[in-house]
Amino acid sequence: MNSKRSICITFIAWFLLVFSACSVSYGQAVPGKDENIPFLVTFGKQGKPSWGDDHFYQVFFFSIPRDYTQQLYIRVFDPDCGGENDEIQGDFNTKSMFTVYGGKGVDPEKNEASKGVKPGSNYKIGNVLASKVFGSEAKYDNKYYTFGPFNPTEGDFNVRWNSYIFKIVCEGISGDDGNLYRYFLSRDPDNNVPIEGANAFTYEYTFRLWNDFINVSHIYPYVDTGVVYIKQSNFDWDNDGNMMVV
Repeated sequence: MNSKRSICITFIAWFLLVFSACSVSYGQAVPGKDENIPFLVTFGKQGKPSWGDDHFYQVFFFSIPRDYTQQLYIRVFDPDCGGENDEIQGDFNTKSMFTVYGGKGVDPEKNEASKGVKPGSNYKIGNVLASKVFGSEAKYDNKYYTFGPFNPTEGDFNVRWNSYIFKIVCEGISGDDGNLYRYFLSRDPDNNVPIEGANAFTYEYTFRLWNDFINVSHIYPYVDTGVVYIKQSNFDWDNDGNMMVV
């Protein structure tokens, strides 16, 4: 695949009270089914920002309800960069590192840097629970790789949400290709089995758009009590599509 249809969206909210704004997927699939977004995308750090990625990393969070006491898994679909879904630039030369974090410092409500929105911020704060680098290995193409098992209490506890927070970061550590992938938070290592009450969210969303002009993708910013207004910033929105606020 070699087509420039990627976009990065940042969410900023202004509040009467101090809360955070983010895009929420009410479930465990990332992107969510109702968003109609085919893939997340992260380019190698030698990539050109004009292809839609200005940071070369992407941060997502998962919230696990306190009353869930079983093990959990974070599954990555198509983590390699070298197959039919990925954005090639000449020859595939990109390596991507996926890292799961838990523990103190992960919760973005307590630690602004954990969001990964501000350039130079320490978005890697937290305890590394698992990490793996993927290149162009065909055995991972169009297949899931599972991180875990993790115990819910390995996350960073958020009192207000009564949930444990985990973080996963994808970094393009080398190369210039675009790695397209998806996540699923599961209670099973080999199948996508949702955890009731769990959610996924991010503060900066870099994803692949459809090649055709028939499909419509949707994003859902979370609006908490006290929000005055939301400012949505789009990076590299080309003149070949339309945007609507409904």
